[in-house]
Amino acid sequence: MGYWPIVKRVLKDSNVVLEIADARMPEISQNKELEYKAELYGKELILVFTKIDLVSVMALNTLRGQYPDAFFVSGVKNIGLKRLKIHLLIMAKRKGVESLRVGIVGYPNVGKSAVINALVHRARTKVSRMAGTTKGIQWIKAGGLSILDSPGVVPFEDDEVTLGIMGAKNPEKIKNVFKVAFALIKNFSDRNLEALEKFYGAELKDKDEYEILLEIGKKRGFLLKGGIVDEKRAAMQLLRDWQSGKLGI
Repeated sequence: MGYWPIVKRVLKDSNVVLEIADARMPEISQNKELEYKAELYGKELILVFTKIDLVSVMALNTLRGQYPDAFFVSGVKNIGLKRLKIHLLIMAKRKGVESLRVGIVGYPNVGKSAVINALVHRARTKVSRMAGTTKGIQWIKAGGLSILDSPGVVPFEDDEVTLGIMGAKNPEKIKNVFKVAFALIKNFSDRNLEALEKFYGAELKDKDEYEILLEIGKKRGFLLKGGIVDEKRAAMQLLRDWQSGKLGI
């Protein structure tokens, strides 16, 4: 099933749609076309930022100020899920429905399944850090909620950099791993370079993206003959650390 048929089905069958986005990359992980379609179909859409346990307090406070109506959760550590669930149950009463139909949408690897599992209090969907875990659409009952899970949706026009940083494409399948790695490094340079320095134990201030990648390679011991840094291995490791959730911002 392609991207838009899934979106249309979720919009059609749901009373409300939860768009799951990654708090580490708030703008990239939102799907503007989906938001437009939800408005077009007259469906209420709630933005939910997950993986907040991987975001610094300062970055999270900034994000809360930018998105005052959004919810901020960690499916893995069960943070903020109770507030989200209470809000959904209140919506059900307000709409006069016995079981609120909740659509769950978002890119692969943003934490959709972890949020669903936390909402239903049991692992009914498989959670994995590899892209594309959820294969089909399924309903999950959770008290006064009926949750419609769907595969992570990716618009065809998204480029490889977005897919790589989003974790929607595994590092081994990325054609230009350096382009994605440099974009990720720039994300840290713009928002929280100290997090990158702390994780790799490297001094990265006043260095450009390429120099930072070399420092990461040195710290990880990715060296070829003559002490030359294995740049590709360093770039791949950076993306793996990011996509796996080991590296926060």
